[in-house]
Amino acid sequence: MNVLRVEQLGQDLIVKLPANAEEAFGLRPGDSVVIARSFNGEVSLAPSDLDHELRLERSRAFLRRYRSPV
Repeated sequence: MNVLRVEQLGQDLIVKLPANAEEAFGLRPGDSVVIARSFNGEVSLAPSDLDHELRLERSRAFLRRYRSPV
């Protein structure tokens, strides 16, 4: 298990991954990840599913367009 430290870079918080993250997790600079907190407080990172994100945005656009006036 690696312990990572949260640092501040301007207005953003960053977490530096160890050098072996590319090999161990298949991550490269520029990749997108999703951060989530579980019910018991654990934090996890997962690769973002671009197909899911695209479907989600299209669904939101549809709902905005056809929103009930009530």
